[in-house]
Amino acid sequence: MQPAIAMLPTIKSMIRDTPLLRETALRLRAITHSVATAPSGLYVLCYHHIPAAWQARFEAQLRFLGRHGTFVDADRAADLVATGGAATGRFFLVSFDDGYTDSCDVALPVLTALGIPAIVFLVSDWLDAPPVSAGRRDGYMTRADVETWCEAGLQIGSHSATHRNLKHLTPDAITEEMTRSRHALEALTGRPIRHFACPWGVAGRDFDPASDPALAAAAGYRTFHTTRRGQARSAADLLLLPRHVLEPQWDLYQLDALLGGRANHAGH
Repeated sequence: MQPAIAMLPTIKSMIRDTPLLRETALRLRAITHSVATAPSGLYVLCYHHIPAAWQARFEAQLRFLGRHGTFVDADRAADLVATGGAATGRFFLVSFDDGYTDSCDVALPVLTALGIPAIVFLVSDWLDAPPVSAGRRDGYMTRADVETWCEAGLQIGSHSATHRNLKHLTPDAITEEMTRSRHALEALTGRPIRHFACPWGVAGRDFDPASDPALAAAAGYRTFHTTRRGQARSAADLLLLPRHVLEPQWDLYQLDALLGGRANHAGH
């Protein structure tokens, strides 16, 4: 039994990294799982790119989730988790990492039309010096885009100053990443920045769960977002918030498979 148990992570990785196997596993799981029967708690949804070609799919995902829970902003989400209120229902927080232009150009119109709050986690240094890709420096939100986002009533969070892997940094360097980003974003928006999303966000690989969330709290953040799947239900989750990384092109059955609880019937 021990060798078989030891092989489980390898098998899971193989399924995850093999498109056909992953697709088959998700379709099978969706037969027995449904968002409609998902456990209570806060579900933080993490998107990256929202290409224009997938805008309608993205909207369909949000409409689908809205039938099974309540969308909240990041501050309300933190309040629900801190007080235990998240355990009384099913709540969704929409978040975007990195600050791609399509968060503003493609996602924002959908969010506004549906009245859904959201937060974008920005890498503060990228506002003035975005990464160069294929010789181009476009593709990331500008200061004007941030103003548009905020004017729509949506929120801004920190994704660090430079998007470096925290696991490779000293505590002083991590504090500098967090503090400099918060100060820069507060100066830009005129709002307090209280929510931090760890770059990549995998515990042990991308950050030290024993120390880095505490550094975020000391740097002035109320929440520390990871990329571990799950739901938050109590104050203990605030500095290790799980998030579900989603893709806008996914069919709804994939949301059932990844977010859903065990269904009471086969199919729906």
